[in-house]
Amino acid sequence: METAVALSRVFSRLALPLLLAACAPTAAADVRFDIPAQAAGPALNAFARQADITLIFSYDLVADDRTHALRGRYTVDRGLTLLLAGTRLGYRRARDGTYLICPRASCMP
Repeated sequence: METAVALSRVFSRLALPLLLAACAPTAAADVRFDIPAQAAGPALNAFARQADITLIFSYDLVADDRTHALRGRYTVDRGLTLLLAGTRLGYRRARDGTYLICPRASCMP
């Protein structure tokens, strides 16, 4: 019985950090992106799909913008910053983890 209790305590001490890591926000993890330079709408859709995030934007807002290619491993925030570099677009992350694309002048990370 003492062995079972001791093993239970050891397991509890080992499991807690693993559980906390599993619950950490995924935005900080590196994601592999492979998005060619293209119109902003399709690029943002590809980004959201590859990053497995919810990304909200108006097609009217992004219609006149083109994004750079994004290839490699990046955090979601860094990848989105690089993807939107040189455009008039910015982004903001909501508390629930969704991302909103907006004019750079009115919203920045």
